[in-house]
Amino acid sequence: MIRFAIALLIALPLLAQEAPALRPLPIGDVLLSLPSNQIAPHGQWEVKFTHRFNQSLSDGSFSDQLHSLFGLDTNADVVFGAAYAIRPNLQLSFARSNVNDTVEAAAKYVVLRQTAGAPLSLTLRGGTDIRTERNLEDRTSFFAQAIVTRQFGRKAEVFFMPTFATNAGRALSGDKSTALFEHAFNMPVGFAWVLRPGLMAVVELTPPNGDLPDEIDGDFGWAIGIKRNLGGHWFEILLTNSQTTMVDQYVTTTFQGSALETGKVHLGFNIERRFGRRK
Repeated sequence: MIRFAIALLIALPLLAQEAPALRPLPIGDVLLSLPSNQIAPHGQWEVKFTHRFNQSLSDGSFSDQLHSLFGLDTNADVVFGAAYAIRPNLQLSFARSNVNDTVEAAAKYVVLRQTAGAPLSLTLRGGTDIRTERNLEDRTSFFAQAIVTRQFGRKAEVFFMPTFATNAGRALSGDKSTALFEHAFNMPVGFAWVLRPGLMAVVELTPPNGDLPDEIDGDFGWAIGIKRNLGGHWFEILLTNSQTTMVDQYVTTTFQGSALETGKVHLGFNIERRFGRRK
């Protein structure tokens, strides 16, 4: 079985060479919080800045929301990241989140691009999350993802992302924070629809993790946003019930030990920028 899987991965790129790949939608490296199937062109960098405001739009009265400018005055969960395409199909990335002072290193490899002869695209992503905050145990997570997509002309694309992570989620144990899962699996999905050239609507859904403890009753993780592409820039504004941005967080459909609730709505935004000369 393992030999068959390896042979299939080797053969898929060769099959894709029979016909030119479809021109990809202008999505960038991520959808909203989930990774896309795309990487920067060979030799280019991509930097990313992610912001998720802490206050939910369902918290407090309308007067309270006005006072905090609908969460814009509150603290936020922030990620800075950078990626570099070292080969035409291979990209390395590095990111740092203020949630548990998490550092993430990852690699993304495009195995297959959709063509007339290949109805799907396949991208593999794997790496590690290292949490450097004090009073934490189970600091290191390893993860692996397969990003399977189907593009419909120049108008739409669907994404399926089976994801596995170790030491995922957070749970309090005395005065320390430990991993909620030794091993966690989930399959987030995404959808992108082109409204007009350079402007897309994006939706993400992450099913409740079926292995959550009985005392934790979690809802779907969801996000909906608008993505604007201007040259090498992407600007994204979104609403979401999840502040998760790292793999070890969203795979469990919890955040810092609390289950996601569909009624909790947070504002957020992303900024992405590609630069450098293609090779």
